[in-house]
Order: sequence, then structure tokens, then C-alpha cells
Amino acid sequence: MQRLEGGCYCGNISVRLDTEKAPDLLTPRACDCDFCTGHGASWVSDPDAHLEIEIQNEAAINLFEQGSKSARFWLCQRCGVLTCVTCDVDGERRAAVNVRALSDRSSFPPPTSVSPKALSADEKKARWSDVWIKGVTVKDCWDVGL
Repeated sequence: MQRLEGGCYCGNISVRLDTEKAPDLLTPRACDCDFCTGHGASWVSDPDAHLEIEIQNEAAINLFEQGSKSARFWLCQRCGVLTCVTCDVDGERRAAVNVRALSDRSSFPPPTSVSPKALSADEKKARWSDVWIKGVTVKDCWDVGL
């Protein structure tokens, strides 16, 4: 089991990804939408992995929805780092992690380009259901709809 850790620069949002796959076997996906491009995000996921998102100060996070409003991007309001993205599919939370928010980001292969903006909201959710992390836990949050 590999534990990949990271989070935002100031420590408000921490992410811990537990996966059976080594980082060199997880190819990040660089979304070509303006939001992800602007943040330099490359997303990594393993459907069989587990992701724990831990928040220190709920008042200092931003759950940003853009485009089809199907997914929530987890941004720290204090340092501006985009850490992960989540979406609820059939009552289950799915997620992907921004490789640039992981401590060992240099262990991953170069990202491949993807274009989810070309998909409908239903097509996006179907794809995310297949490729995003299925085991997602949010730790130490107030009940603010996270």
C-alpha cells in the first residue's frame, strides 16, 4: 500500500491517498478547461484507492463549482492552492487529487490532456464514476454540505 500525502501550502487542507499503485503507474490528467488550466491542475485517481480530506478551518475553504456544476473544487482561501475535486455519483462521493498538491509530485509520469468540457453533465458523471477514487472521507468538518 502506498500512502501519498499533500495538501495546500498553509496546511489548512490535507489530503492522504492510499493506493496499491505506485505513483509512476498513475498518469495524471490535465483538464483543458480554463479553470484547471489557470490553476495548473493535473488530476490523479485510482478507483480502488481511498482518499482522506482533512480540513483545519472550514471557514477558510472554498468549494468552487464551475462549468456544469457537477463537481466541487476544494480551494484554500488562505493560500489559494487547489487540492482536489469531488463529485457525488449515485449517492457516493468520488474524487481526484491535484498532483501539484501532493508532496511527491515528481514521482508521477507527465500528464495526459483530457477534455471533460466536451462531455455532457451525465457523461462526465459516468466517466468520473469509472475513474475517480471511490473511497472518500472528509475529516473534521462542520456540517456545511461538504
